[in-house]
Amino acid sequence: MNSSPNTERVRLARELHDGLAQELAAVGYRLDQVIGDTQLDHKNRRSLRELRLTLSGVINQVRDEIFELRSNTNKSLDQQIEEQIATVLAGTDITYEISNTAQLECSNKFELLRAIREILINARAHSGCTEIKIEIADKQITILDNGSGGVTQKSNSFGLIGVSERLALIDARLEISSLQSGTAVRILF
Repeated sequence: MNSSPNTERVRLARELHDGLAQELAAVGYRLDQVIGDTQLDHKNRRSLRELRLTLSGVINQVRDEIFELRSNTNKSLDQQIEEQIATVLAGTDITYEISNTAQLECSNKFELLRAIREILINARAHSGCTEIKIEIADKQITILDNGSGGVTQKSNSFGLIGVSERLALIDARLEISSLQSGTAVRILF
Protein backbone atom coordinates (compact mmCIF):
# COMPACT_ATOMS: atom_id res chain seq x y z
CA MET A 1 0.00 0.00 0.00
CA ASN A 2 1.32 3.44 -0.91
CA SER A 3 1.49 5.78 2.07
CA SER A 4 2.67 8.91 0.29
CA PRO A 5 1.19 12.28 1.30
CA ASN A 6 -0.68 12.44 -2.02
CA THR A 7 -2.30 9.08 -1.36
CA GLU A 8 -3.36 10.26 2.09
CA ARG A 9 -4.78 13.46 0.59
CA VAL A 10 -6.84 11.47 -1.92
CA ARG A 11 -8.06 9.13 0.83
CA LEU A 12 -9.10 12.09 2.98
CA ALA A 13 -10.86 13.74 0.01
CA ARG A 14 -12.76 10.52 -0.64
CA GLU A 15 -13.79 10.24 3.03
CA LEU A 16 -14.98 13.86 3.06
CA HIS A 17 -16.97 13.34 -0.12
CA ASP A 18 -18.53 10.04 0.86
CA GLY A 19 -19.28 11.15 4.42
CA LEU A 20 -19.59 14.80 5.37
CA ALA A 21 -20.36 16.21 1.91
CA GLN A 22 -23.10 13.64 1.27
CA GLU A 23 -24.66 14.18 4.70
CA LEU A 24 -24.67 17.97 4.27
CA ALA A 25 -26.27 17.63 0.84
CA ALA A 26 -28.96 15.34 2.30
CA VAL A 27 -29.72 17.90 5.02
CA GLY A 28 -29.94 20.58 2.32
CA TYR A 29 -32.43 18.54 0.28
CA ARG A 30 -34.56 17.91 3.37
CA LEU A 31 -34.45 21.62 4.18
CA ASP A 32 -35.59 22.39 0.62
CA GLN A 33 -38.61 20.13 1.19
CA VAL A 34 -39.53 21.95 4.41
CA ILE A 35 -39.12 25.35 2.72
CA GLY A 36 -41.47 24.21 -0.06
CA ASP A 37 -44.24 23.23 2.36
CA THR A 38 -47.28 25.33 1.47
CA GLN A 39 -48.37 25.47 5.12
CA LEU A 40 -45.13 27.14 6.22
CA ASP A 41 -45.62 30.80 7.17
CA HIS A 42 -43.63 33.59 5.49
CA LYS A 43 -41.46 34.45 8.53
CA ASN A 44 -40.31 30.87 9.05
CA ARG A 45 -39.80 30.32 5.31
CA ARG A 46 -37.52 33.37 5.19
CA SER A 47 -35.52 32.12 8.19
CA LEU A 48 -35.18 28.68 6.66
CA ARG A 49 -34.04 30.17 3.34
CA GLU A 50 -31.31 32.07 5.19
CA LEU A 51 -30.29 28.82 6.90
CA ARG A 52 -30.29 27.05 3.52
CA LEU A 53 -28.06 29.74 2.03
CA THR A 54 -25.61 29.31 4.91
CA LEU A 55 -25.68 25.53 4.48
CA SER A 56 -25.02 25.92 0.75
CA GLY A 57 -21.96 28.01 1.59
CA VAL A 58 -20.67 25.28 3.91
CA ILE A 59 -21.30 22.64 1.25
CA ASN A 60 -19.35 24.71 -1.28
CA GLN A 61 -16.51 25.08 1.18
CA VAL A 62 -16.36 21.31 1.75
CA ARG A 63 -16.38 20.74 -2.01
CA ASP A 64 -13.56 23.26 -2.43
CA GLU A 65 -11.55 21.47 0.25
CA ILE A 66 -12.14 18.14 -1.47
CA PHE A 67 -10.93 19.68 -4.73
CA GLU A 68 -7.87 21.13 -2.97
CA LEU A 69 -7.01 17.72 -1.54
CA ARG A 70 -7.36 16.01 -4.92
CA SER A 71 -5.55 18.58 -7.03
CA ASN A 72 -1.91 19.50 -7.21
CA THR A 73 -2.65 23.16 -7.93
CA ASN A 74 -3.74 25.08 -4.89
CA LYS A 75 -5.63 28.36 -4.82
CA SER A 76 -3.69 31.30 -3.47
CA LEU A 77 -4.14 32.14 0.19
CA ASP A 78 -5.59 35.53 -0.83
CA GLN A 79 -8.23 33.84 -2.99
CA GLN A 80 -9.09 31.38 -0.23
CA ILE A 81 -9.48 34.22 2.30
CA GLU A 82 -11.89 36.00 -0.04
CA GLU A 83 -13.92 32.81 -0.54
CA GLN A 84 -13.96 32.22 3.22
CA ILE A 85 -15.37 35.70 3.85
CA ALA A 86 -18.06 35.31 1.19
CA THR A 87 -19.10 31.95 2.65
CA VAL A 88 -19.28 33.12 6.26
CA LEU A 89 -21.18 36.30 5.44
CA ALA A 90 -23.57 34.72 2.93
CA GLY A 91 -27.18 35.42 3.83
CA THR A 92 -26.36 38.41 6.04
CA ASP A 93 -26.62 42.13 5.46
CA ILE A 94 -22.96 42.56 6.45
CA THR A 95 -20.87 44.14 3.72
CA TYR A 96 -17.16 43.50 3.42
CA GLU A 97 -14.15 45.05 1.82
CA ILE A 98 -10.71 43.58 1.31
CA SER A 99 -7.59 45.66 0.88
CA ASN A 100 -4.58 43.68 -0.15
CA THR A 101 -1.11 45.18 -0.11
CA ALA A 102 0.84 41.91 -0.12
CA GLN A 103 0.72 38.51 -1.74
CA LEU A 104 0.63 36.13 1.17
CA GLU A 105 2.75 33.04 1.13
CA CYS A 106 2.07 30.82 4.08
CA SER A 107 2.90 27.16 4.48
CA ASN A 108 0.28 26.85 7.22
CA LYS A 109 -2.71 28.22 5.38
CA PHE A 110 -5.14 25.59 6.70
CA GLU A 111 -4.66 26.82 10.28
CA LEU A 112 -4.69 30.45 9.19
CA LEU A 113 -7.93 30.06 7.21
CA ARG A 114 -9.64 28.30 10.12
CA ALA A 115 -8.60 31.12 12.47
CA ILE A 116 -9.95 33.76 10.07
CA ARG A 117 -13.20 31.84 9.71
CA GLU A 118 -13.74 31.72 13.48
CA ILE A 119 -13.00 35.45 13.84
CA LEU A 120 -15.51 36.24 11.08
CA ILE A 121 -18.14 33.99 12.65
CA ASN A 122 -17.63 35.76 16.00
CA ALA A 123 -18.00 39.18 14.39
CA ARG A 124 -21.13 38.08 12.54
CA ALA A 125 -22.74 36.46 15.57
CA HIS A 126 -21.72 38.69 18.47
CA SER A 127 -20.73 42.20 17.40
CA GLY A 128 -23.88 43.45 15.69
CA CYS A 129 -21.67 44.79 12.89
CA THR A 130 -22.85 45.88 9.47
CA GLU A 131 -19.42 46.10 7.86
CA ILE A 132 -16.20 44.11 7.99
CA LYS A 133 -12.91 45.22 6.49
CA ILE A 134 -10.01 42.86 5.94
CA GLU A 135 -6.55 44.30 5.48
CA ILE A 136 -3.92 41.93 4.15
CA ALA A 137 -0.36 43.09 4.61
CA ASP A 138 3.03 41.42 4.84
CA LYS A 139 2.91 38.92 7.73
CA GLN A 140 -0.34 40.39 9.10
CA ILE A 141 -4.06 40.11 8.51
CA THR A 142 -6.35 42.61 10.24
CA ILE A 143 -10.09 42.08 10.52
CA LEU A 144 -12.02 45.21 11.47
CA ASP A 145 -15.71 45.30 12.23
CA ASN A 146 -17.94 48.27 13.04
CA GLY A 147 -19.85 46.42 15.75
CA SER A 148 -20.05 46.78 19.50
CA GLY A 149 -16.92 44.83 20.41
CA GLY A 150 -18.52 41.41 20.74
CA VAL A 151 -15.16 39.70 20.34
CA THR A 152 -13.72 41.21 23.50
CA GLN A 153 -16.83 40.85 25.64
CA LYS A 154 -16.36 37.08 25.84
CA SER A 155 -12.62 36.83 26.35
CA ASN A 156 -13.01 33.25 27.62
CA SER A 157 -14.81 32.17 24.43
CA PHE A 158 -13.92 28.66 23.31
CA GLY A 159 -13.79 29.98 19.75
CA LEU A 160 -11.12 32.55 20.61
CA ILE A 161 -9.23 30.03 22.74
CA GLY A 162 -9.25 27.71 19.73
CA VAL A 163 -8.05 30.50 17.45
CA SER A 164 -5.16 31.31 19.79
CA GLU A 165 -4.23 27.61 20.07
CA ARG A 166 -4.44 27.18 16.30
CA LEU A 167 -2.23 30.21 15.70
CA ALA A 168 0.30 29.08 18.32
CA LEU A 169 0.76 25.88 16.30
CA ILE A 170 2.09 27.96 13.40
CA ASP A 171 4.06 30.46 15.51
CA ALA A 172 1.47 33.19 14.97
CA ARG A 173 -0.43 35.27 17.47
CA LEU A 174 -3.68 37.13 17.92
CA GLU A 175 -4.15 40.74 19.03
CA ILE A 176 -7.58 42.19 19.78
CA SER A 177 -8.25 45.91 20.17
CA SER A 178 -11.57 47.47 21.03
CA LEU A 179 -12.05 50.75 19.21
CA GLN A 180 -14.82 53.34 19.26
CA SER A 181 -15.61 52.33 15.72
CA GLY A 182 -15.68 48.58 16.49
CA THR A 183 -13.12 45.84 16.97
CA ALA A 184 -9.76 45.18 15.31
CA VAL A 185 -8.45 41.63 15.35
CA ARG A 186 -4.91 41.13 14.06
CA ILE A 187 -3.27 37.88 13.13
CA LEU A 188 0.50 38.27 13.13
CA PHE A 189 2.55 35.50 11.54
